[in-house]
Amino acid sequence: MNLMEKLNSNFKENKLFYLLVLTFFFVGILLGAYTIKYMDGVDAKDLSDYFTGFLQTISTKEVATKDLLLNVLTKNIFFILLIIALGFTTFGAPIILLIDLIKGFTLGYTFSFLLTTFEGEGIWVALVTTIPQNLLYIPFFVGISIISLDMSLLKMKEKFFNGSRMNKAMLKRNIVKFGIFLIIFVIGVIIESYVSPGLIRLVVTKAYKLT
Repeated sequence: MNLMEKLNSNFKENKLFYLLVLTFFFVGILLGAYTIKYMDGVDAKDLSDYFTGFLQTISTKEVATKDLLLNVLTKNIFFILLIIALGFTTFGAPIILLIDLIKGFTLGYTFSFLLTTFEGEGIWVALVTTIPQNLLYIPFFVGISIISLDMSLLKMKEKFFNGSRMNKAMLKRNIVKFGIFLIIFVIGVIIESYVSPGLIRLVVTKAYKLT
């Protein structure tokens, strides 16, 4: 069985989980985008000033990549560990979906804010600030959420419906899957820490001309 066949088989087996995770994620994105429309004027200005200052700093100074790397890991590691841990619990599924909603909200909020704040060139600022790393982060969070939902549902079936227990072979397969997705996440972290700052600097100096 080749990779495409495996992916197709996995989708068929877990299509309900895909539907749930993607629904919550994209609802979060829509809510984040919708929130910007009704943000208080004072709060919007404060946030706009903060982002403008941040972009000006990036365009004129070298980014401390180690500090940025640590910040990226810090803001994600809690959610990652929580999603994985919830997979080993009986009632973890609703919280996993709530986390997906929050992650989607954050992405939608950030993208929409940058898009509206920087006017005509906002699309370029929003794209280089959010898209490169999220091309990997989104599949990563969707993937580990589906694995954890599957594990949590299995625990629920075992507890309330006399379902089969998770054996060592199943656990080993899930650990391997988590490992593969973690590699995807690490690549995303590298992009956000070492590639995105250069792209942002290029956009704010050439397109938006903050300097």
